[in-house]
Amino acid sequence: MATTKSCYSWPAMLAGVLSESSRVVSDHSRHFLALSVLFLLPLSSVLIASPSLVPLLIHHRQSLHPQSLLREAAPSSSSPDLTRTLILAAAAATLFLPIASAAVAAVTRSVNHGFYGRPVKILPNLRSLHIPVLHLLATLLCGFLIFSAIVALIVSLCLLVLFVLSILDVESGSVPPYSFAAGVAAITIARFQLEWCLAGVVSVMESSWGFAPLKRSAELIDGMRLAAICLWVFFGAGAGFTLWGFGLWEVPSGGNWYGVIPVVGKTVLGSALMALLLLYIFVTHAALYLYCKAVHGELLGEIVEEFASEYVTLPFDDNRVPHVVSVILR
Repeated sequence: MATTKSCYSWPAMLAGVLSESSRVVSDHSRHFLALSVLFLLPLSSVLIASPSLVPLLIHHRQSLHPQSLLREAAPSSSSPDLTRTLILAAAAATLFLPIASAAVAAVTRSVNHGFYGRPVKILPNLRSLHIPVLHLLATLLCGFLIFSAIVALIVSLCLLVLFVLSILDVESGSVPPYSFAAGVAAITIARFQLEWCLAGVVSVMESSWGFAPLKRSAELIDGMRLAAICLWVFFGAGAGFTLWGFGLWEVPSGGNWYGVIPVVGKTVLGSALMALLLLYIFVTHAALYLYCKAVHGELLGEIVEEFASEYVTLPFDDNRVPHVVSVILR
């Protein structure tokens, strides 16, 4: 069925997304607080602690005894650190990716229930998360495959350009192919990321997975790209400044037991602020999905279907023009 776009401008829709997100969170504050403690605090704690953990992992061998360092060759001393760091990074991604997917699914379903005025309950939400999480992971895998194919194509073109320049006896220093390829890859990936920003919400709300949510997201975001960019800039800047600020906050380490208190305070404060930002990122994306459906004229039918049981419809016909009278039951 063909849909018509709404006549509202994207600034008005962006204001509606922000106000609706704030209303849903404030109406169900305890529910979203519980979801934040379950899913978002572990993610935010790792993000806040990562600037301190990564140098410790990389320079782990500096804490070993001198005798053990003398027994090892100098050129091979850095390779185990890099391998161990990559293994730990892959393990962390494997561990926290399902948690992030569960957070997206739980918050998205809660926002949808709060938008329609349904009861928002945490236990039924958690019990039915396994299917949306699997859909999210499958969609993420498909998007990663496309990103990998794009990067491989750009790298191949870069190597081809270098090969052609070597045949033509042109110095590669006069033409920076690697910088150009990196710029093209960054612009292409950012564009696809903008087109697919609603893919996770679509996979949860419409029970689809794979490449279908990616295509559906590109269709829905049409007309609301500037609103999505504004949300990106605002929340991305907030998350970036939070990580940067708490990364620069050097906490002095003392030998006494109370020297741990500033470290704990920094981690708790940074994790709470980062969890709040992550919560509103997920909530605003779910609200943006609903407003994008409204822009394309798809939300009105769902609202009528949602509240159809609360009305009695009486058809009349005067042999020329049919009329419909709706009577509110309550």
